[in-house]
Amino acid sequence: MPTFPQGKPRPRLTGSQGGEPKYQAIYRDLLAQIDGGAFAPGEPLPAQRELSDYYGVSLMTVRQALQRLSAEGRIEQRQGLGTFVAGNVIPYQMNSLGSLAEDLAGQGIELRTVLLGTRRALPPAAVRAELGLGPDAEVTVIERLRVVDGSPVIHQVSYTPLDLGGEPAGGDLEHTPLYRLIEERCGVSPAWATEAIRPVVLSEEQAALLRRPVGDAALMSTRVTYDAEDRAVLADRAVMCAAQIVFTTRRQVREPAVSLRLDA
Repeated sequence: MPTFPQGKPRPRLTGSQGGEPKYQAIYRDLLAQIDGGAFAPGEPLPAQRELSDYYGVSLMTVRQALQRLSAEGRIEQRQGLGTFVAGNVIPYQMNSLGSLAEDLAGQGIELRTVLLGTRRALPPAAVRAELGLGPDAEVTVIERLRVVDGSPVIHQVSYTPLDLGGEPAGGDLEHTPLYRLIEERCGVSPAWATEAIRPVVLSEEQAALLRRPVGDAALMSTRVTYDAEDRAVLADRAVMCAAQIVFTTRRQVREPAVSLRLDA
């Protein structure tokens, strides 16, 4: 059971009549400890009862402080396990068509890819439709796990048609982006993609791979990538830990419409 560092004095809390609510002071103290490394990402916080005794407040006051930390994404509740410090947040750029590893590297975040396996198989019906394949057409299935700071955050399954002109699965899938392998080994350049993201809960298999509780909140990305001739060349399914992914994009004001008038 995690405890506070030995010898750490209990912070002095002021009540609402003194200006700052007690839960706010507890929130600030816990946040400072998390940011200071007393509780590392992925580690559990002390139990609510211990927090209540340590700060000398009611369980309700402790829960108010924890609710704010949870709303800001700094902690997460795991059913039956307790409260844990949230892992590092991974920015997922929605306006980029490229390597996730390269996107994160540009932001100082190292992503490691673990290849779980490759095989030929008949794809699910939805994937077959996305790739425009016949009912008996096989695909190459590439299964990978994306790891950041030692924690798996994305389980990705990719499907490529067999008629691309090469076999991208024959390349170094743990160190080379799949888009690059498709270009180098198949002579096909990915040009654009559609992507839909929806909330899901982790199955038993997914939870084991991502080291999360079964039924934990997650996000499912469904992406189809096309070449310059609008031919579908890749279908992806990626299950992402909801607590560690933040979506980013760039938006801008539309250019004003320009009208021309010709004077006679």
